Amino acid sequence: MARIIAQAFLTELRVDTVDCDKETMMKRFILPLLFVVIAQSAFAGLTYKVESVSSGVREGTISGSVEVEGKSSRFNIEHGDGMVLPDASFIISSDGGKTLSVVTPASKTYFEFALDQATGIGSAMVGVLKIQVANPQMSVKDLGAGDKIEGYATQKKSIDVSYDMNIDMGGQPMTMKMSTSTQAWVTDQIPMESASFLQTGELHTGFDEVDKLIAAQAKAVTGFPLKQITTILMTQGESKMQVKTTTTVSGLQKKPIAASEFVIPAGFTKTDSPMEKMMKSMAGGGAPQH
Repeated sequence: MARIIAQAFLTELRVDTVDCDKETMMKRFILPLLFVVIAQSAFAGLTYKVESVSSGVREGTISGSVEVEGKSSRFNIEHGDGMVLPDASFIISSDGGKTLSVVTPASKTYFEFALDQATGIGSAMVGVLKIQVANPQMSVKDLGAGDKIEGYATQKKSIDVSYDMNIDMGGQPMTMKMSTSTQAWVTDQIPMESASFLQTGELHTGFDEVDKLIAAQAKAVTGFPLKQITTILMTQGESKMQVKTTTTVSGLQKKPIAASEFVIPAGFTKTDSPMEKMMKSMAGGGAPQH
């Protein structure tokens, strides 16, 4: 693309420079071309810190630093969730975040995890618990200009999602109402492709109606999320459970990143992911592996 633009530029330059002085030539040709080149290379590499803090029935903090170049990304985990994401591990991807490799240097092991892998778990739960999803709803509102964050102008949006889960547990019916409310501050000055999985939230549940809502919700947040506040409320009868998660981004820097950052070190052993271990256990394949 850059080569085609350059060729067109040179062709037009040869035709028109006869009647142009240097200042006019700068304004008409060189400055626009320079802008195109800069725009194409502005995000050759990007690093930043991200932190996700949850409170309520599930408390904890996931934090680390992100390195992104093109479709390759690396998330260096400082504090993980203690289950799927160990402290001092890292996550790499070479396909824009669709498939993740979680690498643990301490044990020299890694496992792979696709964002749609949870579909199998949802399907297994449907077979065991007889779950039906009803009344899916979603609304998206543009709240106008938001606060400037890390020097970037933002647009503020709110996304509300709700649905009912009708569960049959061995002949005992139960209805659980789920609602998710998100406020997001996004910028169009950074590509959405540079966002980490903590910011996009595009995991699949295995329930078609819910997954459609999740996909629609993710698409509604156009731009790079610099800050998000999400509240999940689960109501079952008189009982209510709530989780509030605030995700923030800081320390953004543009710089080239070595290709070696996106490669699993030699000699590391591939293991089953926690999802695969749970699926084998649910299918009667024995106790979960450790």
